[in-house]
Amino acid sequence: MKKLIQQICTSLADGQDLVLVTIVNQSGSTPRLAGAKMIILLDGRIGGSIGGGLVEAKAMEEAKTCFATGRFLRRSFNLDNDDAATSDMICGGKLELFQEYIRADEVNRRVFHNLLMAVQSRRSVTLVSQLTGSNGPSLRFVVDHRGNASRHDIAESLLTTIKQVRSSTSASTLIEHQGQSYLLSYFGVASTVYLLGAGHVAACTAEAAAKVGFRVVIMDDRSEFANRERFPQADTIQVLSSFANCFNSFEIDGDAYLVIVTRGHMHDMEVLDQALRTKAGYIGMIGSRKKRSAIYAKLRKRGISEQQLEQVRCPIGTAIEADTPEEIAVSIVGELIYQRATGRRP
Repeated sequence: MKKLIQQICTSLADGQDLVLVTIVNQSGSTPRLAGAKMIILLDGRIGGSIGGGLVEAKAMEEAKTCFATGRFLRRSFNLDNDDAATSDMICGGKLELFQEYIRADEVNRRVFHNLLMAVQSRRSVTLVSQLTGSNGPSLRFVVDHRGNASRHDIAESLLTTIKQVRSSTSASTLIEHQGQSYLLSYFGVASTVYLLGAGHVAACTAEAAAKVGFRVVIMDDRSEFANRERFPQADTIQVLSSFANCFNSFEIDGDAYLVIVTRGHMHDMEVLDQALRTKAGYIGMIGSRKKRSAIYAKLRKRGISEQQLEQVRCPIGTAIEADTPEEIAVSIVGELIYQRATGRRP
């Protein structure tokens, strides 16, 4: 999403008006989830994607109306009837698009610059667009997670409503407040994958996780493994003196995904013991069921409860009969994507 915001800022800085397309509602099976966005420029160039096919083609066609009138458009798609029959998108779901015309003026340049600065500094914010039927720019501003707006003339009652309905990362929703409609697009802090271990599986997992939007932290006690040459995509590489107290330098919260792939059972147990005492949203450990049973038995003697152990995904990853480090990485990251999208264990 950061890349798309950068494209918006660049286009506006170059004096190019654009149409921002957002999936605001979605149910069933659809190409993209609510919150997915794309931009359309006057010359037909696009950035981002809302799933391709019929939906994207319709959005590009109807963007011409937005450019001509300066108005927003709303359009619903039912992908299990006529909409699907005329395309190759037999998804069976429903979605609603919102297309807003963004004029390349100083106000919008400032709004999207503020949004980009917030995302780059890893602050959770909401982009708010007031929906009007008239020509000219709509009210548009950014609200941070504390409820502070980038404009000082925003009513406190509106800010309270925005805070109450803020939802999951990258999701969008429409709200009504005092007879006026607003589109809210939430930009959350990117979740972080902590890879405990820097072997072959970790290297493949780091690459795959970074490509789908996770921040990646590498932790190992071997500098010949935990280094920038092996992990060019990592945000942070921590060479440990040992795995004891390995999380002390980090704030492990609900957006943290702990993936335990060290080089041995004893290290795995040591890290898992510490991981279960954090507030991590996800804990997974590589290994067989036999290894799991042996480690769990020892942790029980250390006072770890059954309820705590039930949090752990072991064997880690989705069940796809993965064998090679590359396949295991796909299995692990697939599970992380599901957890991020749903907040539930697979």
